[in-house]
Amino acid sequence: MSRVRNLFTAVLAVSLIAGLAGCAPAKLEVTDKVAIVDVRTPEAFAIAHMDGAINVDYSDPDFMLNAAMLKPADKFYVYGETSDQAGEAASDLMSLGLTEVTNLGNFEDAQVVLPVGVSE
Repeated sequence: MSRVRNLFTAVLAVSLIAGLAGCAPAKLEVTDKVAIVDVRTPEAFAIAHMDGAINVDYSDPDFMLNAAMLKPADKFYVYGETSDQAGEAASDLMSLGLTEVTNLGNFEDAQVVLPVGVSE
């Protein structure tokens, strides 16, 4: 009976681990046609940011003007201090006519889904 219980426990553990691995978010593709936009403050950006990110401060009253000057890209990945901030900024970018805009959430979320490093 003990062997059956140990075997059952081992099979259950392997199943759980395999299932959790399937829940991990996939890494997004980053090419030269993708822009990573960090909408946090310049101070937060200076402390750490995703490699290759462009800082367009969402709290700046000139955010829309600055965002309108972004170089054209096929896709824009946006992250901020919070998921809400990134979502609002992503909506504003779409209002400028950008169609492929993805809200990555906060800085920590972006680190999980982007296959690039962090600059500190």
